[in-house]
Amino acid sequence: MTDITTGLYGNDAQRRLQTVFLASHDAARATPGAVFAARMPGTDDPDRLGWNRIAATLRDQGAITFRMIPTDASPEIECRLADIGCEITWWDVFDGPRDAILAACDGHLANPRDDLVRVGPQAAADPGFLEEVQAFMAACGVAPYPTQVLSGQTGPATLAVLTDPADGAIAATAFSYFPYNRHSPHHATAWAGLVTVREDMRKRGVGLHVNALAIKAAVTELGASRVQQYARRSNIASCRMIERCGLRLRPDARSGIAQPAGAQSFTR
Repeated sequence: MTDITTGLYGNDAQRRLQTVFLASHDAARATPGAVFAARMPGTDDPDRLGWNRIAATLRDQGAITFRMIPTDASPEIECRLADIGCEITWWDVFDGPRDAILAACDGHLANPRDDLVRVGPQAAADPGFLEEVQAFMAACGVAPYPTQVLSGQTGPATLAVLTDPADGAIAATAFSYFPYNRHSPHHATAWAGLVTVREDMRKRGVGLHVNALAIKAAVTELGASRVQQYARRSNIASCRMIERCGLRLRPDARSGIAQPAGAQSFTR
């Protein structure tokens, strides 16, 4: 049984949310319309999951993520959320198939970098090191996942961590796992994200390198048939990095986080 008393991160509200969701992990993996979103409850089919359940989740837990929602359905979702005093922040969806991902990522990873060292899987599974990874992600402005998710205790996952050979400090991270359950049409699609780069190492291709490592591992190690990432089209640098890894914008789908109106954003 997964230990849910340690490995959490964030403020008290975020930790409570993670505790509740880790405790309901089995249900998220088995319930039609539910998504295992790691930090909070989620859905990729609101009608199937049920709006009464969604409303109760927002009332009791304060957040729920909507994944792979048809773009033309988003206005109705916004209206239904507004009726219960909530609002949603949307991200654009990028995804790609295995072959395109391998072709793109192999090209970027063909020449090893002597200014980066990849942390091995054993070190990356160490609880103390995972806490360092969480702190690094948070310092870079990204809300980290619980260590139980990062280490693969809650399902197949891959964590790419690069360090600076000069001092051994973490230089960059990226992560991939399967959020969708067997009832979803996206069950074979992995999600990749949590891409962070130390400030003094930015604009040197480090983000592209670590993202390519995580995305390639999603298809070669986890067996994903597709991989998706989220960004806003206004974030040109992130979109270019994602597209260079073989993913393309999906104008027909959006993903986002719903919270009570005026609540502090859970992540950027």
